[in-house]
Amino acid sequence: MVSKHTQYHRTMVTSQNTHLCCCYTLPLPPNLTFHSPSTECGVRPHIKSGRIVGGKGSTFGAYPWQVLVRESTWLGLFTKNKCGGVLITNRYVITAAHCQPGFLASLVAVMGEFDISGDLESKRAVTKNVKRVIVHRQYDPATFENDLALLELESPVQFDTHIVPICMPNDQADFTGRMATVTGWGRLKYGGGVPSVLQEVQVPIIENSVCQEMFHTAGHNKKILSSFLCAGYANGQKDSCEGDSGGPLVLQRPDGRYELAGTVSHGIKCAAPYLPGVYMRTTFYKPWLRSITGVK
Repeated sequence: MVSKHTQYHRTMVTSQNTHLCCCYTLPLPPNLTFHSPSTECGVRPHIKSGRIVGGKGSTFGAYPWQVLVRESTWLGLFTKNKCGGVLITNRYVITAAHCQPGFLASLVAVMGEFDISGDLESKRAVTKNVKRVIVHRQYDPATFENDLALLELESPVQFDTHIVPICMPNDQADFTGRMATVTGWGRLKYGGGVPSVLQEVQVPIIENSVCQEMFHTAGHNKKILSSFLCAGYANGQKDSCEGDSGGPLVLQRPDGRYELAGTVSHGIKCAAPYLPGVYMRTTFYKPWLRSITGVK
């Protein structure tokens, strides 16, 4: 296994050389409205009805908890898109530990972004400097164990219809066998180009023992830990890839809101057969997240 910045940054991929899947976006139930931006989590005020079918990109505001993590060097003279992230409170963003800034660099979090090629959206993105990067103390870059970090924003972000925190799952939640949605601006295929608009793809969540067998079948002696969550297909097809690291893997709850199943971590290539994407399991890390952010 090699550095995440070569093979292990994850991004939206649908097969090695084809396009994104048909991803369905269900409308909010009629009894769920966006009353208070300060208290609602996991809602999508911009998605009133209808579906997203067959398109490569999502639509503006469809995933309002998505964060673009950028790295700034030379006192801000040079800035590049580095990773994804997910907003969990007005002060904290989850990302991957391997997304921590390089030497003499700092991170910037962009909320409410959709099209990174310009300011064409109906509402502007909000950019916040990251005051503190809190990397999980047991992060192991060799195995990607505990590949999680919290970004503390310089000042609280104001929630809006296109900036909404994701809901945390119940402590005992088990998403095995369910379809989840992963989003990001990562490469569209392994070694391929990057998109300008936020991409989405649906992948099934796999039981860890099945995931372990898949990696062995592919000839990789990788250990799937209980803190990991796997999602993808045996024949590849759809996956996250380079550039999506730290971004959200979400599912819709019965009440219509969305909750965080995991965050993009690593894998081998992208959408390769028997090599599903590996995520950090949110339920496993809830005590750590709660101890720092107070999130429920």
